[in-house]
Amino acid sequence: MSVLPQILKTTVVARSRLFNIESVDLRFANGNEVSFERLVGQGTGSVLVVPLSAVDQLLLVREYAVGLQRYELGFVKGRIDAGETPDQAAHRELREETGFDAGVVECLARVSLTPAYSNYQTHVFVAQDLFESPLDGDEPETLETAQWPLADLCGLRAREDFSDARSLLATYLVAEKLGQG
Repeated sequence: MSVLPQILKTTVVARSRLFNIESVDLRFANGNEVSFERLVGQGTGSVLVVPLSAVDQLLLVREYAVGLQRYELGFVKGRIDAGETPDQAAHRELREETGFDAGVVECLARVSLTPAYSNYQTHVFVAQDLFESPLDGDEPETLETAQWPLADLCGLRAREDFSDARSLLATYLVAEKLGQG
């Protein structure tokens, strides 16, 4: 299983402003030929930023999630723009969504949600030493921010409106980073 399948043909089945759906015809080393479909994201991925205040509080944002048709509580997140590094995107998204920037931004992980079906990856950051530095963003409405005690990650994870898998994972990564996990 160490030999990658040969790509015989790739066809775009559908396009949107966020991704393409492609049909990929493959031939495996054993001779089997199959067709898979995959989502191919536009751009180089996204960032998720966990802002930590000096008083051991997480800074969260509440924004509308059209997939679930409700407001969700989560961490700062957004796409990496063309020509931007993940670190630059983390700083920009933090400023746009919370009005703060950070003296220290550290990447904790790069994760894929569905690698069998998508090339989409998210860079998960922790941000510390926050200071005011607002930047206009592209949100359709002003985002509400909320603070949550770092000591109560279990309570945050239990909330029905805190369901984004990347945000849930980030709570464990931050706890591990800070020696609480």
